[in-house]
Amino acid sequence: MIEDLSESEADRVLTETVDPKAHLMSDEWKAFVLIGTAFAAHDTVHHKAREYARGPVHINSAEGFNDRVRRTVSGVFHHISPHHADLYFNEIGFRWSQRVVTGQAPRRTRKGRPVTKTLWARIPPALQLPAVFRFAVGREMRRTKAGGIDLVSKVAVFG
Repeated sequence: MIEDLSESEADRVLTETVDPKAHLMSDEWKAFVLIGTAFAAHDTVHHKAREYARGPVHINSAEGFNDRVRRTVSGVFHHISPHHADLYFNEIGFRWSQRVVTGQAPRRTRKGRPVTKTLWARIPPALQLPAVFRFAVGREMRRTKAGGIDLVSKVAVFG
């Protein structure tokens, strides 16, 4: 959760959550331009100049995730309490990361310009289990109070 949309709050959140060795990609908001100097690399797209992507530089993933949050709140949750917001965002983030590209489809914008739409599908839970169990070999699995799975090592490590 962020307190407000100030430069100091953006700086606090990015400093706490993003590795300084990361390549930061942002829009031209002045706070991001100033904060970007603390990262290994920083590139900016200029929406005012109708620039939305420049080679590998874009913020479409962040905007897409924010749009997913808005649609999920209005369509599924209807209201998010600030006290439990992190739980809701973790759920939305989990769904976001459990998807794969299934193809592309040609479409046209409202003005008739041809574009290619990426088609996504969710990875079925049955196909996610092998990745979970791969890390469970030789370990004890326990259910956590929060509803997750905890892998307890059966091997003692000293040193």
